Amino acid sequence: MRAGTSRDEFADAVTQALFSLRTSEGSLAILNVDIDRFSTLNDTHGFDAGDEVLFAVADRLSVIVSPAGRISRVGPDEFALLCKLDAPNGTVTELVDRINRLFNRPIETARASIRITISVGAAVVNRDQSAGIDPMTLIRQAESAMQEARRSGRSQFVNYEQSIMEQAVSRYRTEQELRAALQNDKLDVHYQPIINLHSGAIVGLEALARWNHPSWGTVSPGVFIPVAEESGLIDQLGDVVLRNATAQAQRWSTTPLGQSVMTVNLSNRQLLDPHLISRIRDALDEYEIEPGLLCLEITESVVMSDVALSMAVLGGLKDLGVCLAIDDFGTGYSSLSYLRRLPVDILKIDRSFVQSIYNRDDRIITKAIIDLAHTLGMTTVAEGVENRLQVEVLHALECDMAQGFLLHHPVAADEIDMSSIDFSATPMQGPRVTAASVAPVPPPSAGASNGYAPIRT
Repeated sequence: MRAGTSRDEFADAVTQALFSLRTSEGSLAILNVDIDRFSTLNDTHGFDAGDEVLFAVADRLSVIVSPAGRISRVGPDEFALLCKLDAPNGTVTELVDRINRLFNRPIETARASIRITISVGAAVVNRDQSAGIDPMTLIRQAESAMQEARRSGRSQFVNYEQSIMEQAVSRYRTEQELRAALQNDKLDVHYQPIINLHSGAIVGLEALARWNHPSWGTVSPGVFIPVAEESGLIDQLGDVVLRNATAQAQRWSTTPLGQSVMTVNLSNRQLLDPHLISRIRDALDEYEIEPGLLCLEITESVVMSDVALSMAVLGGLKDLGVCLAIDDFGTGYSSLSYLRRLPVDILKIDRSFVQSIYNRDDRIITKAIIDLAHTLGMTTVAEGVENRLQVEVLHALECDMAQGFLLHHPVAADEIDMSSIDFSATPMQGPRVTAASVAPVPPPSAGASNGYAPIRT
């Protein structure tokens, strides 16, 4: 086995191995091994410990590679392995299992005993394929598989498939087009009203980024938001939404929506931005918005990923006088001891609970979230309301507000229906629901009058 640090030397070794494979049995595997959260390891234990970990990882991986193979360090925390497999394709999983077992025990450094996990991507080629594949293509396939493994979470393994490369190409094209759209001001902001479940009035509006591509048509936020977060464009995108939302709030100041709260989502990257508070302050000052009429939403998982940092940033934002909300509440792992210390005004109940609110257990959990929020002096908003029976159950559980397609779709600012909803005008069918009810509530059928017909369009 030969070790090295050069990508060029590794590519040369792959070229030679592919040539040899044409006249031999078995197959060839390229593996990319990435140390999970290595930057956090450096921050926690120091760069000296990080260097010791890198040497230890290289040493352990070297036992996997045969004398004819190769191991190279190809990134700050990334290694590439060239391995010969005796059986066609099928043994790569066994090889990765052997690699994972190497890291079951901690790495001993001068100052600490450190446990690590790794993400692995693999690309495998057999003798019949060896003449038709370029060495760099095989290397890129392993890198793409490793990136997919990292996106899937810690300690994951992905074997390359054509779909992975296609996804990578698609993400790259989406990133380039999104970058151009941001530079040329081609993104829109739509608004989804938040409705008071008791009065039926609009009490808030959530600002949502929308992208209508000239060739692709409407691009789903589920596609371009993850690309924005991964590429770092989320900061620029977030700034576009913030400025459009505050400008629109100013335009609405003399309308019935003048006292409605404008809500804007913050990503994890935005929360880490040292200039976030000044950006918010500048937007409020520029458009002369009362701080209390701006609400910033942070998902529960983002808050809990670094509680100390979140408390510091949220505290600084609260000092500006803005409203703060935790989005998708109930899906993460919030500690009650932390929740009561966070300067949060609103808990937004995740749509998964609303969609299954007919289930007794989910209804009990939803009621517990509502009671918890009220005990802590917070307001509750139910997300994803799609039918009238959900409204009745949420009303019985004393939820304060709701949003969803039944109540109002996200639309352009000039398409907002500002009138209040009269819930009593369309009586519900089926069993009456009370807060004390524990019996299962049957979901409405799609064609029933208490089904999915929207109150607003």
